[in-house]
Amino acid sequence: MLRRSSPSLLVVLLAVLVTAVVSVNGLWIGEKGDGWKGVVRSDVKGYYGYLQSLFIRGDLGNEPFVWEYVRYTDDGRTVNKYFCGTSVMMAPWFGIGHAIALRDPEAPKDGLSIHEMRALSIGAWVYLLIGLLALRALLLGMGVREGAVAWTLAAFAFGTQLMQYAALQPGWSHIHTFCMASVFLLAVHRLAHGGTVKLWLAAAALLGLVVLIRPVNGLLLLAIPVVAGKDTWALLRGLFQRPLVLAGAVLIGAAVVGIQPLLWHVQTGHWFAYGYQGEGFHWDRPEVFKVLFGFRRGLFLWAPVLLLAALGTLACWRSDRLRSGGMLLYWAANTYVISSWWIWYYGSGFGSRVFVDHYPVLAIPMALLLDRTHGRWWSLTRAYIVACIVLLGIQMWQYHVHILHHESMDRRKYAFTFLRFGEEYRHLLGGNYQSAPFNPNGMDVVLEESCDLERECTWWKGGRIEERPEAFSGRRVCVFNDSTEYGITFVAEPGGLPTGRALFLEVGLQRYEASAGASHTLLGITEVKHADGSSGYYEPFQINPMPPVPVQWEQVEYRIPVPPLEEGDRLSFYFWNKDRDAHVLIDDVFMRVSAVRPY
Repeated sequence: MLRRSSPSLLVVLLAVLVTAVVSVNGLWIGEKGDGWKGVVRSDVKGYYGYLQSLFIRGDLGNEPFVWEYVRYTDDGRTVNKYFCGTSVMMAPWFGIGHAIALRDPEAPKDGLSIHEMRALSIGAWVYLLIGLLALRALLLGMGVREGAVAWTLAAFAFGTQLMQYAALQPGWSHIHTFCMASVFLLAVHRLAHGGTVKLWLAAAALLGLVVLIRPVNGLLLLAIPVVAGKDTWALLRGLFQRPLVLAGAVLIGAAVVGIQPLLWHVQTGHWFAYGYQGEGFHWDRPEVFKVLFGFRRGLFLWAPVLLLAALGTLACWRSDRLRSGGMLLYWAANTYVISSWWIWYYGSGFGSRVFVDHYPVLAIPMALLLDRTHGRWWSLTRAYIVACIVLLGIQMWQYHVHILHHESMDRRKYAFTFLRFGEEYRHLLGGNYQSAPFNPNGMDVVLEESCDLERECTWWKGGRIEERPEAFSGRRVCVFNDSTEYGITFVAEPGGLPTGRALFLEVGLQRYEASAGASHTLLGITEVKHADGSSGYYEPFQINPMPPVPVQWEQVEYRIPVPPLEEGDRLSFYFWNKDRDAHVLIDDVFMRVSAVRPY
């Protein structure tokens, strides 16, 4: 039975209970009763692909092509681009779920049945529980009072994206890293106050697993002074004065990380393989401000409760400069690395998902700040945390029901959707505005054309072109109505664009809607067809970034990265009136195609 003196433990249990309820209703069931089918998507295909390939198909190194994660090697074999740490964390739950599926005569045996998906989900709840319990023990061990620990845990459990990735996206790497990082920091704190050889070896294994999940998270080592404070130097001296323990810890950590080279060797015959071809860091162009404050994925905009962690880092400077300096270094190093990745917003997602990995460290300065807060400031701080929790809950729901755009949020979209709840706001935002491909040496413009539809154009072709008095310029426009399925199309025939270089499309147009909502269903399509007619790339999206103003021409722009073309590929961009219920005019189309310079 919980004691009245254990509110922090109550918060942990409540967080896991709420996560389970959200998960069952939002993921297991979903809008149509089959939400569990969305567990394995995007990055999760790669993590889960290891388990399917190793334990079901037995084809590791010869997997069927999946553009999200399978890469071909020079000798025709395949390599999974992702590191396998998340797969290791999911493996026990996959095993349980698959064992149940094998005993269910109606369940598919490919690893994608409801049983495996629910097991992965339950695994995320368990990792959340372990992570929160470890974080609670760490903060209490650092002398933080019970009430401050409880409010810190509540802030992270309910006021950040932690619940999103524990409840609704359990296959992503973030909840697994959160768990392992929390336990590692707890181990470091106990080692700073005199630990056993077994604890040193366990800490090394935990760090190795964190690196195996995502290598750059090895920067977790920078958190040692944040956890150990004034005992940091004694901790490090004690380790280096015990060379056998140090050697054992290094070997244990290396053995865990060594799982990845072993898998690379199975796949390619080599002990090292780089699967992230065409991706990398722009070390000279970090998007620091956008990562921290931007409307797309800004850390403090989408989880404003974390401002308390930043404030706590600064407030600690006077009393503990080693800990505060360590925290400043941790913020700076990880923010720089995160914001230097070529796609700094890390694809679709709710808030800044990569910072979830660092929540255990960020919780420390917040807890220390709350521990020193009393009186009126204590009341105001708790009110602020509650307000942040309410806002986060609303926006998480908006994201889940597609009021927020999953990929391309910006200032206008944020203002338009702020505290909007109506059914009419769902699936309303569209557009496609992405970062350019990885281009360490820049890009070259290889094709550019503006077409006002008053004449025949070189690259823009087709569509129903009519003379209309509403035309934006001249007299001719492209018309979409119930008798028009496809409109004007940009086509680059084989040989028209360079091969082997990632491309970047910059598309512009003028759009006119005669009545509100008349263009909502019109889709923009980017497509690559191989010489044999098979699809090389296909991406549809709703054309309207924002709801149009009726009876008014508006300029619309898109930014679309395209994978490198192969010989014989045909690239096209077109508009598809799929159900023939869109009524809209388009004029003055523009296309610029850039190709990444070799590197």
